Amino acid sequence: MTAANGGDPLEAAAELVRTYSAVVNAITANVLNAQAGSEWLSAEPQNLEEVRRSLNRIADDGMRAGEALVRLRSLMEKVPIVDGAFGP
Repeated sequence: MTAANGGDPLEAAAELVRTYSAVVNAITANVLNAQAGSEWLSAEPQNLEEVRRSLNRIADDGMRAGEALVRLRSLMEKVPIVDGAFGP
């Protein structure tokens, strides 16, 4: 529930923060998985099974980030901007 439809503005802000955090976490996971995959390709011998797993995790995390961005956009459209909320 958001402030726009009768909910608590603090709840709406908390949901925005949670959703933003989910996006950041998914992007961070993608970077780490890409780095790991690169290391496994550089190894002697190459560990192609781990690279395959890393690529699958990157795809999963990308989907998770995309879903969170859709939620974030939806939340931002529903939460009204309050004048003076961030200073004078």
